[in-house]
This record gives sequence, C-alpha cells and structure tokens, in this order.
Amino acid sequence: MKNKKRLIGRISPVQQFILSFLFLILTGSLLLQIPSATLHGISFIDALFTSTSAVCVTGLVVLDTGKDFTFTGQAIILMLIQFGGLGFMTFTIGIFSMFGGSFSLKWRFAFSEIYNEVAIIPPSQILKKIILYTVTIESITSMILFSQFIRQFNLIDSIWYSVFHSVSAFCNAGFSTFTDSLILFQNNPVIILSLSVNIILGGIGFIVLTELANFKFRKKRKIFRQFSLHSKIVLTSTVILIAAGSLMFLFLEWGYIMDRDSLPQKLLTSWFQSVTCRTAGFNSVDTGALRHSTLAVMMLLMFIGGSPGSIAGGIKTTTFAVIAGMVISKFKGSKQVVFWGRSINEEVINKSMTLVILSFIFIYISTISLLAMHSFDDNNSFLQVIFEVISAFATVGLSTGITSKFPDSGKLLLTLVMFVGRVGPFAIITALTMSRKKIDIDIADENIMIG
Repeated sequence: MKNKKRLIGRISPVQQFILSFLFLILTGSLLLQIPSATLHGISFIDALFTSTSAVCVTGLVVLDTGKDFTFTGQAIILMLIQFGGLGFMTFTIGIFSMFGGSFSLKWRFAFSEIYNEVAIIPPSQILKKIILYTVTIESITSMILFSQFIRQFNLIDSIWYSVFHSVSAFCNAGFSTFTDSLILFQNNPVIILSLSVNIILGGIGFIVLTELANFKFRKKRKIFRQFSLHSKIVLTSTVILIAAGSLMFLFLEWGYIMDRDSLPQKLLTSWFQSVTCRTAGFNSVDTGALRHSTLAVMMLLMFIGGSPGSIAGGIKTTTFAVIAGMVISKFKGSKQVVFWGRSINEEVINKSMTLVILSFIFIYISTISLLAMHSFDDNNSFLQVIFEVISAFATVGLSTGITSKFPDSGKLLLTLVMFVGRVGPFAIITALTMSRKKIDIDIADENIMIG
C-alpha cells in the first residue's frame, strides 16, 4: 500500500491527467467490444478509435453511430463523451471532495492550468459550478430538442435523441445518432439555433460562464467592465470568429451548395457551419461537397477552436487573439500587446507562439504520414487528409468522408492526433520532460539576419 502511495506521489498532476484519459479511452474500447454494444461486432482498432473520438470529444467516426451501434453502444459513447468532455480530473475533484480529501499545492497549480479560478476558489465549489452549468444547459437544450423530435419520432426515440444530441453539442463532440448528422434538420431554426447556443456555451469556458451568470445590466459604458480581461478576449474573439465565418461561408457557398435555398435558409446554414466547425463537428450540409475555398476557411476556424477552460479544442481563441495582437502591435511599432488598457505578459506571448508552431508542425507531420500510409484515388488527397488531421487535432469531427477509408495504421495515427489535440501539446511535453532537471544559465546573445 505504501509503495502504491509512493508511486502515485512520484507521478505529477499533468502525468496523472494524461493517464486518466488513457485509462478512460482503454476502458471505453473494451466496453464497446461487448457483443450487445454493436449489431455486427467491432474490431479493437475501430473500438479504440471510437472511444478516443468520444473521450476526446472529437466526433470522427469509422462506424455509423446510429446504424452500427445498439442503444447500449450509444449509451457507452454518450458516457465517454460526458466524462471526457468535463475532464476526468474534474470528476476526481468530486470524488476527493465527497470523501473530504484535501488538495496539495502542486495539484492546485495543475488545476489552475485548466481552470484559472482554482487558485482562488476551493475545488469543490468549482465542481459544483461545472455540474450546475452542465446539467442546466443540457437539460434545457434537451427539452427544446424534444419539442421538435417528437413531431417525427416516437416518445422513447425522441427522448433519447434529445439527450444524446444535447450532451454531444454541449461537450462539442459532434456525435449524432443520425447517419447524415443534422442535414435532415438544416431548415429547422429551433433545432439549429438551440444546438448553436449549446455549442457556444460549451466552448467559451466555465470561467466565462460564471461571469455571464453574475452579469448585471448597468449603464452602457459600464457593461463590459464587469468582465475580466480573459472573458473580454474570449467573448470578443468568439463573436468576431462566428461573424467572419458566417459571412465567408455565405459568400463562398451562395451560388453553390446553397444555390436553391432561400435567404433565411442560407443565413441559418452559414451561421451554424461557422459555429459548429470551431470544435463541435455537426454538419447541416454535406462537408465533402463544399468548395475548396470554403474548406480552407473551415480549417482555419477549426485550428483556432474554442476557448481555454472549456470543453472545446484547437489552439484556443485567446491564443489567436494574442498572436493577432502581437502582429498589430508590430505594425504600430509598439513593444507591448495591449487589450483594453492591459498589456499581455511576455511569457504568455511566447507560449502562444510556441503552441502555434508546435501545433502546425505536428499537423504537418501527421498529414505527411497519413498520405504515405494510404494513397487515395482522387486528386484532392492532400486537402482531404489535412482537413481530417486538423479536424482530429482540434477535436472537431468534421470530415469529407474519408475516415473509414484509412487503414488500421492510419486510424491509429488519427487516434494519436485526437489524443494530443485533446490534452494539448504542452501537457504531453511537460509530462515527458518533467523529471529532467532544469538548469538556468544566462548565455551571451547575438543578433542574426532574419526575413
């Protein structure tokens, strides 16, 4: 018993965080191989891929969730989405809190990387907030969806479809019990808008949700002052990205995939595709039929993703904002990156640059590796594969329809991409290098030519 405690003590919080995800993925893989989970059986590779996609709230599938999985299998997938979406460490907080466990200083620092409030608010209070927001938002969305599904399906199916899609949307997972995702409901504003709001709330982070819950209407000039700098950046970036994405999709697909749609339908589709391609992964149109220019815009939105402290993936909106702010400051000749009268710490800027570079390198190497593993029949292989890789890395789940075509080696690589994208490149590097001793030595610097 003492040896086990010593072993656990040697494992850092970041390493325990990664191991918890690996444990959940492996458990899900085994559960999905239960005979009652599928109609025609499932290989271990496909079970591992599906489990990883669910735990990492990605939504990429190699089997049809609605047709190939039974109710038991779908329930397992939904459980993996919920646990994976909220974070296994969050449930660890709950377990420790219920048994009166205390948290060491190193655990508080570890949690502060995920939820900034941990350093100030006790973990048990954070858990209560997370559970409250999750249950409330998912319940309300489920009731709204039920009011629409009951018109087309029986009572039991309507309840299940409502709960499944509500949880999948809030966790930004993108799994659907319908073969064509939400294409059947692309002209239903109630379903599309309710899921859109659900996706956005799941993607802005619990810290921002807390500030929105405490929001009070005041004089116009004081409204934005109620929010922290973090929330200001997240909310502003989210609005800009959704609006820009909607306009680009509307412009690029106006006379193409939406050619026969009415103006309200075009606006609704453009809005939803902009919202969902950030990290959710639902689609109300055939992604494989979109123009290459549209896919390029969607790849950028997927790469950026949601916000820190949320269920969403990608490099995050704050990282994008910091990089954009840095570029603007260079054009202005300013040495600082300033938002609303506050400058961004240099360490944050360096981390943002490092994250973007690491993510780009990882995506590029993964794309080349997948292309080398399998040659596709069409001439758009590179575009399709890099779209798939970015979708996996940003835990989006949108696909041009080539996921099931990958060989087992390709599925395993995409599984790795989803996992790295979910836990984050920094967490992986920290877990691998934490045991190494750090030596800080100031070395003489020298200038070189660049550009």
